[in-house]
Amino acid sequence: METYNIYMDEAPATDDGAGEEGWDVEFRVVGQSIDDGDPENNAVLAGLDLVDLINLRDALQQEIDNFALSALEAQALIGEQGDDMAP
Repeated sequence: METYNIYMDEAPATDDGAGEEGWDVEFRVVGQSIDDGDPENNAVLAGLDLVDLINLRDALQQEIDNFALSALEAQALIGEQGDDMAP
């Protein structure tokens, strides 16, 4: 079974308007059989098989869903508190 390496590439982002420079981050997934980089030193995660990548995707999606749900719940709570204060 093919294994994969995940790389995280960073580049300076454009100015955010507050005078602070941020960073843009992009992830790359490269099959180990065609990877001509140096995964032992540069890969964020090296040697993942397809099942590992699927599990990683699922775990990340769960965290994204949890964050989004928390944000929606916070907005709903703020909306309810605003309705209680209306005359």
